[in-house]
Amino acid sequence: MSASTAREPVAAPAPSAHLANRILHLATAAAPILNRVVLAGSAALEMLIDDPAVRLPRLNFAADSVFQLLSTSMIDRLAVDLQKAGFARTSRTSTADRWRGERGIELDLVQVQTDAATPRQFCLEYATLLTHTFKPDAHLAVRCAAAPAVLALDCASFAEKAESVLESEEIERAVMLIAARRDIEAECAAAPAELRSIIVQSLTQLSASDALHTVLRRALPDAGALPCVAKRVRERIVRMAC
Repeated sequence: MSASTAREPVAAPAPSAHLANRILHLATAAAPILNRVVLAGSAALEMLIDDPAVRLPRLNFAADSVFQLLSTSMIDRLAVDLQKAGFARTSRTSTADRWRGERGIELDLVQVQTDAATPRQFCLEYATLLTHTFKPDAHLAVRCAAAPAVLALDCASFAEKAESVLESEEIERAVMLIAARRDIEAECAAAPAELRSIIVQSLTQLSASDALHTVLRRALPDAGALPCVAKRVRERIVRMAC
């Protein structure tokens, strides 16, 4: 994969006022590294929600308060700039460092390997290439992972963990994105074949599962009272699994 694979950045959907304010705080605090990172994770997913007709529960997964920033640069090099910006490293794993800054901002700085040794690393690399841009103010720009990459990352994590459909937070997030992103089908159809394959594999398992009905009701508050909502999303999942 090369830089030529990257798509031109597109305009980001308007996030909620709360999320926009959080991203402004992040971008201001982490300004020295913004041009070398891409926002992923739950915040990136919430940025992609653009269908006002779909009501979702508040994204309340364990890591929601932590921003996920991806980088193909060596994260030890970025660490110097984060420390100068007032961040302190609070933990480290083989693939990511957690940093805490002022106003309680926490971020996971994730090292993206360019050799794509696993499906998840492959998706992480594409997430740094397929992006849209959000400008929290006139002077700052945050690159965010695009919808196919965000969806593929959740699907790859689901496959890697080998959890059941009912136990998977990744599957629940995937259903939310599929339900509330108006152009998700077209975007995924135009995505690289490798990403589509990862998405199709997980959605095929989901569409064939007896637990799909339960997952839909859990991810979509209106699914119980409005069966047409669940039906529409189920049909979309089935189409995307083909």
